[in-house]
Amino acid sequence: MADERPAPREPERDPWEEHNRSQLRYFRSLSLREKMRAVEGMADVLRRFEEMRARGEFTYTSGEPAQARPIAGVREPSPPNDKDSE
Repeated sequence: MADERPAPREPERDPWEEHNRSQLRYFRSLSLREKMRAVEGMADVLRRFEEMRARGEFTYTSGEPAQARPIAGVREPSPPNDKDSE
């Protein structure tokens, strides 16, 4: 009579973590141009959220308006150099 132990189960994966991994795999498959467009698009989204927060469109659960704070690590694009256009 053989030992009838159940096969070990794989640990359950967090659906959010699995989604993040799939997005990283997808991003890795993009061309450099497509990656740059994606990063620029996210900067636009962050700017839009900052504008909404500054206008008080986001509120805490207590109903108090959120304080506008700059987002660390987000840089505005530098303006073109006028000397280069001459």
